[in-house]
Amino acid sequence: MNNTLQNGMSIMEFLSGSTEAHSVKELSDRMKLPKSHICRLLKTLKDIGYVEQNDDRKYFISLKILCLSNGCLRRMGTRTRVRPFLYKLANELGREIYLQIPHDCQSMVVDVVSPEGVKRDLGLDIGSINPINYTAGGKVCAAYSSPKELEAHVKKYGLRKMTDKTITDLSKLKIELEKVRKEKVAVMDSERTPGVAAIASPVFDCNGALAAVIGTMLPEGEHTEKDWNKYKKSIYDAAESASYALGYALYKMK
Repeated sequence: MNNTLQNGMSIMEFLSGSTEAHSVKELSDRMKLPKSHICRLLKTLKDIGYVEQNDDRKYFISLKILCLSNGCLRRMGTRTRVRPFLYKLANELGREIYLQIPHDCQSMVVDVVSPEGVKRDLGLDIGSINPINYTAGGKVCAAYSSPKELEAHVKKYGLRKMTDKTITDLSKLKIELEKVRKEKVAVMDSERTPGVAAIASPVFDCNGALAAVIGTMLPEGEHTEKDWNKYKKSIYDAAESASYALGYALYKMK
């Protein structure tokens, strides 16, 4: 593997996941590379427009990175075919609907649809990663990963604790994922942030493999059993319809 290319991509990945600008020293410490090497990589990335510098001479990712993500999204057939169901669901629930795809056992947001008349900056969510143990979308993707993939992922990344309700024990997580496979609905209730809840369901392709995940955040505040059931049914039904559109006709039997 070309180490220079790999290191340059590592810098871009780190900067794209940070809301702050970083100095050469900070990046050198982070990447465990000499500052001279980091300087050369940053110069190249700046020359081609993928990073910028602020007044403190610290570096941050530029908007040019969106050109790459946009090109990828345009080629994503699943996103195009599922979008009508996202719009219908957004208007039905009056909530933003997230479309996610499997990414290393986790889920990655590839589309966000708002209710009619509501405008927002979709770029703020596109590309965000949802971990396996404290997000609804992440649980769905973990549930349909192989046991070997799941174990390898947990060994590499662990199960980070966010709140007192976060699942941090692999055996307990496996029980939760078995429930997700059985019900085709994943729930997150104050596991990431106190008071924040979400629901997600799997979308299958014509071969019965997990193709995507449809999910939404519930309104803030207390939720009754009636609220939960309403959102679960709506998300489930939308995912079922999207699966049919992708050629999967055995959703209720999966």
